Amino acid sequence: MPSHAIWTPRASGSWLGRLRTVEHVLLAWFVFKLVRQIRKLGIMDAMVKPILSVIIAGARAVPLAKGLVEAEVQKEVDKIESDLLGDGDPMANVELPAKGSSNKEIIAMMTDLKAVENTSTGKKWCGIYHTLGASELTAVQAEAWSMFNNSNSLYPGVFPSIRKFEAEIVSMAVSLVNGQKTGAVVLLSSGGTESILIAMWGYREWARQRGIENPEVICSHTAHPAVDKACHYFGIKLVKLMARSTDHKLDPAEVKATLNSNTICIYASAPSFPHGVVDPVTELAAIAKERNIGCHVDNCLGGFYLSYLRRCGVFTEDFDFSVPGVTTMSIDVHKYGFASKGCSVVAFANNDIRRLTYIPTTDGTTLYITPTLQGSRSGATIASAWATLMHIGDEGYTEAFAEMDRIFKRVQHEVENNVDGIELLTSSTLAVVPLCASLDANGRPIYDIYALASRLSERGWNMFTACKPPCMSLCLGQQHDDAVIDLWLVELKEEIAYLKANPGTKPSGDAGVYGTADLLPGNILGEVMRSYVDVKMTVKAKA
Repeated sequence: MPSHAIWTPRASGSWLGRLRTVEHVLLAWFVFKLVRQIRKLGIMDAMVKPILSVIIAGARAVPLAKGLVEAEVQKEVDKIESDLLGDGDPMANVELPAKGSSNKEIIAMMTDLKAVENTSTGKKWCGIYHTLGASELTAVQAEAWSMFNNSNSLYPGVFPSIRKFEAEIVSMAVSLVNGQKTGAVVLLSSGGTESILIAMWGYREWARQRGIENPEVICSHTAHPAVDKACHYFGIKLVKLMARSTDHKLDPAEVKATLNSNTICIYASAPSFPHGVVDPVTELAAIAKERNIGCHVDNCLGGFYLSYLRRCGVFTEDFDFSVPGVTTMSIDVHKYGFASKGCSVVAFANNDIRRLTYIPTTDGTTLYITPTLQGSRSGATIASAWATLMHIGDEGYTEAFAEMDRIFKRVQHEVENNVDGIELLTSSTLAVVPLCASLDANGRPIYDIYALASRLSERGWNMFTACKPPCMSLCLGQQHDDAVIDLWLVELKEEIAYLKANPGTKPSGDAGVYGTADLLPGNILGEVMRSYVDVKMTVKAKA
């Protein structure tokens, strides 16, 4: 059948065929106008986006409408490709080189690439939380990594040192969250995402034991996206509640009203990544305990930092295994534990749920079991993390977090008192300072906060952005000393002044993607995000 057959009336000249053709054209025109209007004005998330998603999904069955929708998607993809790949890489490697390079040549190439990144200025947060550049910590991490580069934690009999490092890392980490006092057990994972995946897998298996076929997890819309991934992977329904507008925390009363017989876990953040606020864990865990369900505390960002703030009396709320009803926690060693990337802890209040996460294979040619989602794991990552904890020690962490808390409070004070045109979105607890544009007399932002993030990015600052509501956040690490904050405040004020004078400035780069997120329906935005990963994994040689 020819590709245009869908446009052909069943009977030549029939009124029904002509009517269908008109319907197709009108539908295509409607979709085109609607998408253009959305890009221009924006729409309401709760009402319009879901309806639009359904309309677009149906419209894509019509060739002309499908082409218009895909053209809109491609516009966003083209922007992403331009930002990430530019004109292409003149030294791109698309296949193995015919002949290997010498060590000297390889190091020279890597040095040139590293120099462009320029991560030693303090402007680049980039998900690294400790001081960047040369230091004793960097040296000991590199030495430990090099020493245990050729090791594998899958073979504890061959590498007993790695087994020792792993056991001691999880013990040291869980002691910070009162796990040793309550008999908590732990696993070492590759990062917060894997820790959360393992915890949700355990709850899924626990639900099956209880005869729950359609398990559900309740969280705030501010929860880390790792829980979305976990629930999608394991067939769990994720019920997201909007955080309270007053403090951006998960509301226990709303959680209690949402519970049903399929609920297996309440997911709390301590703190949330976008806003740095701690959900009311004590109240949420009490609800979970009363209903005999799980309560997971995502402590990935706060595990070390928040624990030390509580130790010194800066933070007084309970959030860990000292709270009755908390059943699992995730704690990242590679965030404010200052270890190199690839090290996190998932802890369980008791061994029952942990054992459910193991998958022993007994009916194959080999008996096989590993403690996490991974099989072989590099001992280098584990050795480097152990060396980090041993190098810094309790005294070092106490000093580091006291200084970081001082800088954190300084930034909050400066924004509240000395920067015109920007506001604190909420009073955060630690690590993250979420910011939004000041409002005019009509209650509208005086400029696009994503445009501010874009312009600061062009000046070398690594800001991150979030939506619902739109905000720009500064995530603080050890690299943010007073000199760095002084420079940030100067350039922040300059860019706010520019945007006040040019309020129509549009965002670009990653911040531009967040700006687009407010305009696009979920199914289209999802395609744009998938395309981001496609582009990220593309080798583009320069023509």
